[in-house]
Amino acid sequence: MKDVLSDHLRRGPNNQILLTDEGLETLRQLQELYDSGLTMTEASEVLREKAYNKRRAERAVSPRLASNGTKPDETAGLVSQLRDEIAFLRERVSFLESKAPSEGRLTGEEPEWWEQLRGDVDGA
Repeated sequence: MKDVLSDHLRRGPNNQILLTDEGLETLRQLQELYDSGLTMTEASEVLREKAYNKRRAERAVSPRLASNGTKPDETAGLVSQLRDEIAFLRERVSFLESKAPSEGRLTGEEPEWWEQLRGDVDGA
C-alpha cells in the first residue's frame, strides 16, 4: 500500500508520519475490504487498481481543452502592440522607398556597383 499512500503521507514534528484525509479514507476502504473477507494483499490490489484508474482518468483529458494560461487582457495588449509595430514598419518602408533612387536612371549617371550584380543574382 505504500505506493498508493505515498502521495498522502507527510512527516511531522519529531519525524511523525502524518496522513491526509484522503489517505485516511483509503485506509478505511482497505479495512472495509479486509472485513468483507478479502486478504490484505487482495484488498490492497483492489485499492491500487482504483487509484490507477483515477490517475488514468485525470490524464485522459485532452490537452487541447486545457487552458494555455494566457489571459485575454494580455493577448489584447500584445495584439495592439503588434499592430502598432506593423503600422510603424509600413511607414518606415514607405519613407525609405521614397528616398531610394529609381530603378530606371534617366540622368545618365553611372550605375551603382551592386546593380551590376543583379543579373547574376536574378539568373538573367
